[in-house]
Amino acid sequence: MSRHRNDRRRLFRRRPSDDLLERSFRSCPGCSADVHVFADVCRHCGGALELRAS
Repeated sequence: MSRHRNDRRRLFRRRPSDDLLERSFRSCPGCSADVHVFADVCRHCGGALELRAS
């Protein structure tokens, strides 16, 4: 028999999953296409995009 119990104690709480890919895109206000967050011009319609800080 083992002296140690098989119970593991968590020292740190598990964080909720974060989807980096989902946060890397936003919708173009002109054509609603997905564009990268750092883009300043939409590739689909050519509309100007405003960079925003979050």
